Amino acid sequence: MLDVTEFTIAVPEEDVADLRRRLEATRWPRRWPEPAWAAGTDRDLLERLVDHWARGFDWRAHERRLNAEPQRVATFEGQRVHFLHVLAEVPTGLPVVLTNGWPSSFAELIPVAHLLADLGHDVVVPSLPGFTFSDPPAEALAAFPTHELWHRLMTGLGYDRYVAHGGDLGAGVTSRLGAAHPDAVAGIHLMAVMGAPDHSDLTPDEVAYLAGIEAWTADEGAYEHQQQTRPLTLASGLSDSPVGLLAWILEKYRAWSDDHGDVSTRWTDDDILVQASLYWFTNTIGTSFKPYYDYLAHPTQRPVMGDVPTAVAAFPHDLAVPPREYAERTYRVVRYTRFERGGHFAPHEQPELLATDLHAFAAGLSG
Repeated sequence: MLDVTEFTIAVPEEDVADLRRRLEATRWPRRWPEPAWAAGTDRDLLERLVDHWARGFDWRAHERRLNAEPQRVATFEGQRVHFLHVLAEVPTGLPVVLTNGWPSSFAELIPVAHLLADLGHDVVVPSLPGFTFSDPPAEALAAFPTHELWHRLMTGLGYDRYVAHGGDLGAGVTSRLGAAHPDAVAGIHLMAVMGAPDHSDLTPDEVAYLAGIEAWTADEGAYEHQQQTRPLTLASGLSDSPVGLLAWILEKYRAWSDDHGDVSTRWTDDDILVQASLYWFTNTIGTSFKPYYDYLAHPTQRPVMGDVPTAVAAFPHDLAVPPREYAERTYRVVRYTRFERGGHFAPHEQPELLATDLHAFAAGLSG
């Protein structure tokens, strides 16, 4: 039987005071004679956000807002998994499990969860192991991979058949979940796809897609290489300096959003600082790197997707936008939607578009 308890965020007051003390005592690096963002996070924007974080940001107000959500914790042989359980008033559609990516959190998925609940879906939003309030695995090789934890969670909650969605890291978890449990997973809805094992006879769109990934990796991929190869070195600095942590993730919010270089068009200051605060107060920025490290250090067999129905939601400003024919090399794609706006953080940027597409996909499966 699934061991589930209610959960309430309660950051100790001394932790809030310690954060402010660290922010106010920041030792800033010497400035470089380079234009904003050319060599990394813009100093002027970072200083403004740090000042707001230290003096104007009301964590307690956001804590109360998050605690208004139906938060739970499930325990699997000593490992806690934090999740939201948003119930439809009248459940008419398949239940849905939503998985975030990096540097996101469960908080980013709240709007989508409520929109889906309004459309008749029960929604489960688990926090990835080592993210915010979910425990990291106790061993280097987890007894239960994340997709197996998700399946045990969903079936333990009484959902024998469900739909799974994910982007970024969450897309990998969702793909493995669908491959491992095709009888339970009615379909998977992805914002990113695995690399295809066969690259023969590529179409021009596929060639352009792969070239784009190569160019992006050369320009943007240093963070990924560091998190894959020497994550603990990075974790030491980001776990001690809230400004370092904020600089690390702020760069991604700007670069990966559909914001045309101005992060404020998609994120308020408080939006960004809530995400940074969740990583800071839970001290999980370092453990959030583990999936990257495991990809190289503990490789697992590539999942065979079989016949699980798959939908691809392609947002134009995501890290990569796979053409349908490339996704079809790995998945049985039954729905492909290319949107005109949105990026890597589509659950925050375009929750209505994402929820509507996911609902339409799920409705087709249940019908």
